Amino acid sequence: DYPKDKCIHQLFEEQVEKTPDAVAVVFAQQLTYQELNTKANQLAHYLQKLGVGSDVLVGICVERSLEMVVGLLGILKAGGAYVPLDFAYPSERLAFMLSDAGVSVLLTQKHLQNVLPQTSAPIVYLDQDWDTIAQHSNHTPNSTAQPHSLAYVIYTSGSTGQPKGVMISHRALCNHMLWMQTEFPITPKD
Repeated sequence: DYPKDKCIHQLFEEQVEKTPDAVAVVFAQQLTYQELNTKANQLAHYLQKLGVGSDVLVGICVERSLEMVVGLLGILKAGGAYVPLDFAYPSERLAFMLSDAGVSVLLTQKHLQNVLPQTSAPIVYLDQDWDTIAQHSNHTPNSTAQPHSLAYVIYTSGSTGQPKGVMISHRALCNHMLWMQTEFPITPKD
């Protein structure tokens, strides 16, 4: 049994309500659940103004960082689905993935701009543009995402060598994450 009627970001929001001051993520610095939620909400409102909504694909190409977690949650809270892009991939592969997925917005960091291929999608720099993003509401945005909506699209190498996008719904992600928590529990000590 798992909550078939919820999206993954809603489960996160439930945790924020339970433990707002607990540390949620650590990477050089740390954010509490409330701080992470606030930043993700601000980004979600910003993305919605750029047209992100249910099943709209948003590319995210960042180094491991607090910004990465804020970016993923912000995309989901806006109702969109993320497409993870590895900046170490060859430019041609990244260009194919951006085009094939029809990415509507690309989240990245300013220092990665030179490794990314040209795209017609608006680019949001999670580091450089944060002052603008932070001016948006910190309240939970209205989202049209449903459990059957896309949460993310991940590209595999494909049996032919051509990358193939695999679409994952919120329902499938919730099921997987709750199974993992049952089988391999993460505690506040982790």
